[in-house]
Amino acid sequence: MMSSTTTNDLRSASIFELSNEELRERLRPAYEKIKQEAFAKHSYLTYYDPLVCPTVAHAVHEYRDRKELMWMDQTGKEQFVKIL
Repeated sequence: MMSSTTTNDLRSASIFELSNEELRERLRPAYEKIKQEAFAKHSYLTYYDPLVCPTVAHAVHEYRDRKELMWMDQTGKEQFVKIL
């Protein structure tokens, strides 16, 4: 008989024992709450996405209605690159 990983199993397991997908599932409720709170305040989330960020100096700003690619210079000032 094969066992499946349930939400309770994910919560009781050490994060170091989880696969990348299991860790994503464990963090999903917290992420969704943070995302909704940010969007309710007309704010945005910032994250690095290797699929669209050409360097580590780039980041994505995700707003409720769009995503923007940003670049940060050595002084920490952000520059808009393009809408994704």
